[in-house]
Amino acid sequence: MNILVVNDDGIDAKGLSILAKAASYHGSVFVAAPKVQQSAKSASITYFGHIEVEEVEPIFGSVRTIVVDGTPADCVRLGVKVFEQEFDLVLSGINHGVNLAMDVQYSGTVAAAFEASIMGLNAIAFSAADIDLDYIFDETVKLLDEIIDNELYLDTDILNINYPHQSFKKVLGARLTAMGLRIQHSEFIKTDKPNEYRILSSNVFVKEGDDADMTAFNAGYVSITPLQLDRTDYKKLKKVFNKS
Repeated sequence: MNILVVNDDGIDAKGLSILAKAASYHGSVFVAAPKVQQSAKSASITYFGHIEVEEVEPIFGSVRTIVVDGTPADCVRLGVKVFEQEFDLVLSGINHGVNLAMDVQYSGTVAAAFEASIMGLNAIAFSAADIDLDYIFDETVKLLDEIIDNELYLDTDILNINYPHQSFKKVLGARLTAMGLRIQHSEFIKTDKPNEYRILSSNVFVKEGDDADMTAFNAGYVSITPLQLDRTDYKKLKKVFNKS
């Protein structure tokens, strides 16, 4: 099995090494990571200009590693191009910070997985509130064993996996979940410098269903959420067609 590992936290991120090492138990791992931090870049691609790619010493568990002066989505495209491999699976992460509920709209980690799906590749995104928790590596190995052995990554665009709240020192289990409703309120506030603003973010919590990713996260479970690219409002389509 050929596995491409990407992320949005950059080439030096601890989560990237953890994921590459865990993936190496299942096949040949190739890594394509951004040169610098690219969080919240969503599905952005470098449309204008050029992208510099540098091959570097392979990080632990990988056959080859490249550093991409671009976005997470760029890393997926260039990883496929440069390595010239037929990839069976693309893994994105492990992001330092969860990507739950509406946060997936902004996540570079999730967007990289979606970019792989657009290319016809199977993909999984991994995120954790605290990458330094002792169980992260062992749990990633365990999850990949279960997911790959049972081919759970098939028949969906991507799987979005989030580890439990950092207050939990071990995982209570895993739950198949739906995308939650929580949003982040982001407000631009003025800094002390003229004409300069910065974002002040705060979470807006709503009542979540029992099957929501936020519910599993807060209860100490790994949430595994199948996500799809198709944003068509089928309820609206059905309503309109039924009237015509």
